[in-house]
Amino acid sequence: MDQANDAIEQMGKIVTTNTKTVSLLGAQSMVLGKFFDAVLPQLTTKQRAETAETFRQGIKEARSLMDDLKLPVEYHTAMLDLTNAILATLD
Repeated sequence: MDQANDAIEQMGKIVTTNTKTVSLLGAQSMVLGKFFDAVLPQLTTKQRAETAETFRQGIKEARSLMDDLKLPVEYHTAMLDLTNAILATLD
C-alpha cells in the first residue's frame, strides 16, 4: 500500500510541475502577444520590413539549433503557424 501511495504522490508532483510549466508558458505567450499588439501599429512600413527580415533570421537560427532534437510534429506545426501569422501581420 505504501508503494501505491508513493506512486500517487510522485504522479501528483509531476502533474503539479507540468501545470506550473504550462502556466508559465501561457503567461509568457499572453505578455508577448500583448507586446506585439502594442508595438506593431507603431512601426513604419520600413520598420516592419526590417523587423520581418530580422525575425526570419532569428527563426532560422533557432530552428538550426534544434536540428538534433527530436520534437513532436505538433511543436513544428505550432511554431510554423505562429511564425507565418507574425510574418503575415508584419506584411
